[in-house]
Amino acid sequence: MFFDGLTGDLVLVAIIGLVAYLLVLWVAALVWTYRDVVARTSDTFTQTIALVLVVVFNIPGLLVYLVLRPKDTLMDAYDRQLEAEALLHEIQEQATCPRCRRKVEADFVACPYCRNSLGMPCENCGKTLTSSWVLCPYCSAERAQPAAAAAAVERSSATTTIASPEMPARPKRASTATYTPTAPAASAAPADPAAEVGP
Repeated sequence: MFFDGLTGDLVLVAIIGLVAYLLVLWVAALVWTYRDVVARTSDTFTQTIALVLVVVFNIPGLLVYLVLRPKDTLMDAYDRQLEAEALLHEIQEQATCPRCRRKVEADFVACPYCRNSLGMPCENCGKTLTSSWVLCPYCSAERAQPAAAAAAVERSSATTTIASPEMPARPKRASTATYTPTAPAASAAPADPAAEVGP
């Protein structure tokens, strides 16, 4: 016939080799698509559509999948989310002034914006201590109470409320409310004029 003998055998081997190559290429594209789509989405519908595209259309289906696939892998999205959470945590961890809520450095003794006292330096090592600490966490030295605070503590036994030594009292503003005096009481008139007249 057309191919006989040795030539026919060579052509048959070439066709079998070509079919085997295309079959291996198809299976490899299918496996790669499965791994890629699982790494990019957890939606089973999207995964199924991607696999059907490659199973039915082979290389053209793979090209369509490459165009339509999700941009980032799940790990990339997770890493980006962790990075955003770490940045948010870092922003929230920054010290702020309790009075004006502006950002201040952790070692500031006073707020440079509102002059609020943020802490006082340790007498032993010089590091800034917050007002609620009773000892220095850096050198373990007991915190000395300021004289104003000690006097306030002594007065606290006599009175229930004291002004905080760290926060100076705010000056009182003049009231903007208007005062309306009450009308003077009218002289007591008898309720019944007939009761006044005698018999």
